[in-house]
Amino acid sequence: MSFAKPVLLVGGATALSRLLGFGRDALIAATLGSGFVADAFFVAFRLPNLFRRVLGEGALNPAFVPVYQRLRADKGEEAARLFSRRAVSGAGMFLVVLAMCGDLAAPGLVLFLAPGFSDDPLKFALAVRCARLAFPFLAFAVLASLMTSALNAERRFAGAALAPVIVNVILVGVLIVLRLTDATEPDRARLLASCVGLSGLGQVAWLLISLRRSPTGLPLVRPRWSQELRSLCLLALPGIAASGATQMAVVAATEVASTLPGAVSWLYYADRLYQLPLGFVAVAMGTVLLPQIAHCVRARNPSGEAMVVNRACELALLVTFPAALGLLILAGPIVSVLFEHGLFLPHDTQETAKAARWLALALPGAALAKIFAQPFFARERPALPLLAAVAVVLITLLIGYLLRARLGAAGVAIAIAIAASAQAASLGSLLYVRGIFARDRALLRRAAAILGAGLLMAGALEGAMPLAAPLMTASHIFVARLAGLLALCTAGAALFGTVVLALGAVDPGMILRLSRSKTASATLGPEAPINGVEPDKRRIELGHG
Repeated sequence: MSFAKPVLLVGGATALSRLLGFGRDALIAATLGSGFVADAFFVAFRLPNLFRRVLGEGALNPAFVPVYQRLRADKGEEAARLFSRRAVSGAGMFLVVLAMCGDLAAPGLVLFLAPGFSDDPLKFALAVRCARLAFPFLAFAVLASLMTSALNAERRFAGAALAPVIVNVILVGVLIVLRLTDATEPDRARLLASCVGLSGLGQVAWLLISLRRSPTGLPLVRPRWSQELRSLCLLALPGIAASGATQMAVVAATEVASTLPGAVSWLYYADRLYQLPLGFVAVAMGTVLLPQIAHCVRARNPSGEAMVVNRACELALLVTFPAALGLLILAGPIVSVLFEHGLFLPHDTQETAKAARWLALALPGAALAKIFAQPFFARERPALPLLAAVAVVLITLLIGYLLRARLGAAGVAIAIAIAASAQAASLGSLLYVRGIFARDRALLRRAAAILGAGLLMAGALEGAMPLAAPLMTASHIFVARLAGLLALCTAGAALFGTVVLALGAVDPGMILRLSRSKTASATLGPEAPINGVEPDKRRIELGHG
């Protein structure tokens, strides 16, 4: 697959960032626990973290890449790169003003995200203070996303993919230092919020280095309004909203859970487990898949586009289905090993694990929804994905409020799972009805093999749990618990991988070709051959089937 290698590159970098994020959140759990200080910090962190996740998943790609591709085809490479530089420099000037507005907007934003905090003045005041300190990260995140889109349009994925790692490296370092101090919990929350903004600055600095080394160059040009920038602005907001449907559902869930003590923190930690496999697929697909589909659309190659979507669905199911089953079965031990330290207590583990099990059911739907939205973005028609994103938020709010009183944080997680599945079903049906997407026999055969392998893995994990679970309880030392959890996860992954290979769900020849490839697809130029096929032939080879 022409997009397989950059998908693995971007997904691997994303997995590294998410693993560092686990380390960060384990340190936060030990440092802040799940009391009112943690709730206040997570609400303050929710908005910048929302933008970091949404924009880090390539939410500006749907606005930027099609305009860039169209401009390059109509006016040439230099005109497209000048547009890229002007877009980044103009966004930088605007976002300075946006960062200044954060101080005034903080109280209203906290009430919007957590209306339940209005009944607790102390918690509300701490959340507002932390929000003001963390808000500059939002501006840096938007600028970093636009710079990432400029690199993605040139098919230079490596530097952009590693940028989120910088954020987590900085925050992990700060948390380690905080753990060594005797500062109070509110002081720790305020110091950590301050460093959130600084981590965004570090991310932007990294991307400036990557841009300097790319054909686009540094954005040292005077911003100038143009028709292309107008198109970018008109597509940006609906593109961000549509691409960030999964993240907005989590924000809606936070609002629903804000009246329940501890529920905001439990949902946050459960969401971290949910985001690790989802991020691998969502970030990779949002970053790599759109340029491939946009190329097919510009080349009037519907068969190539259908093949890209089919193979992307296979890859999404290959990652998210076993991950969902594994999280469903191992949620308790995973939460206990990763988070049950310091101020994070056994009751917190139980409630977080309940929410994580229900969020696991949302994984395949959320990943497929991300894929099914890309053909609409490639055609510069984000209206339908935007409507689907709005529906996701409304479904989450409605079902979350209905189930909150009876099931607590778990009921809110159920709402997210139902909303994600509905989004995937609606977007997939629209693509099918419009003739853009048709399931080929290879997809059906490989999906059935993935389903069988996943169920076999789930049965093996369920059978091993009575023996393995006692070894991962809080009564053992952390290293032994972690080793037991890793051994169990590795055994399950090995069994799943062996079965999918045996059933033909993965092409070993394609894996061998990728491993032997001397030319990284991640650095292909816009006019480079794809799998040896020249662009003027308007054809993409995408494996078997």
